[in-house]
Amino acid sequence: LKKKEGWTVGQLLSNLANGSLIKLNENGHPEQFIKLDNDHYGTGTGVTMLRKKAYTQTAWNAASTYYNVFISCTLDNICDGIFPQKLDEEIRACMLNTPIVVAQGMNVANLHTIYRKAFPLSCTEVGLSGWQTEGRAFSYFTDNASRIAYLDGTDNTAVCWGPRSPGSSAEGAYDVGASGALDYNYVSNPRFAARPAFNLKSSIVVSNNRDSDGCYTVESTPAQSNGLYVKYNGVWRETG
Repeated sequence: LKKKEGWTVGQLLSNLANGSLIKLNENGHPEQFIKLDNDHYGTGTGVTMLRKKAYTQTAWNAASTYYNVFISCTLDNICDGIFPQKLDEEIRACMLNTPIVVAQGMNVANLHTIYRKAFPLSCTEVGLSGWQTEGRAFSYFTDNASRIAYLDGTDNTAVCWGPRSPGSSAEGAYDVGASGALDYNYVSNPRFAARPAFNLKSSIVVSNNRDSDGCYTVESTPAQSNGLYVKYNGVWRETG
C-alpha cells in the first residue's frame, strides 16, 4: 500500500498469515500480540488479535456471590474495561464491537451472544471441550503447546490463564493450565490470568518486514476524518 509521499509503505493487517506477531503499545511500551484470524466472528468483524503473554493471575470472579456468570465478572471487567485503556488511542479507535457467544453459568445451559471490545477466548475457541460450545475454534490452537502462555515480564514462566467458559457447577470455571491442557477451578481462586483477545479493523497498515523480535509494527490506522493516523518517528500524526 502506498500513502502520501514521505510516509511509510506497508501492507494490510488482514494480509498477514495467522500466527504472525504484531507489536502494539500498552501505556507506551511495546507488547506482542498474535494474529488469529480474519472475520472469525462474521463478515466485517475484522482481525482477531490475542495478547501473547498473560497478566498476573486473578480470580475468574472475585465477587463470589455472582458465581460463574461471565457477564460483569472480574475477568470480563479486566479484559473489556481495564485492558483497552492501555492501548494507544488510535488503536482503541480501531477496536470493533465483537459478538461473542457465552454460556449463562449458574447450572443453566443457555447460550447468549453479547458484544465486547475485548474479551477472553472460550474453551471452544482454543480447541478445548468445555461444558458448552461457545463459538468455533481458531485454527491456531493445534495442541497443548499452542495454548501455553507465559507470565508478563518472563519468557519461561508458564501460567494458568482464564477462558470465559463457566463450568457445569455454579462455583467453577475452566482454565488453561500451565501445560496448555484443560483445567477446572473455583471462580474465586486466583488461577485465571487475563489474556485479552479483540478485533481490529482490517484496514490497519503494518510494516512489510518483521523487526528484530520477529514482529510486524503498525504504520497507519484509519482516522475518523477519512484520513490516516500515521506513525512518524514513534509519534502518531493525522494526515488527510
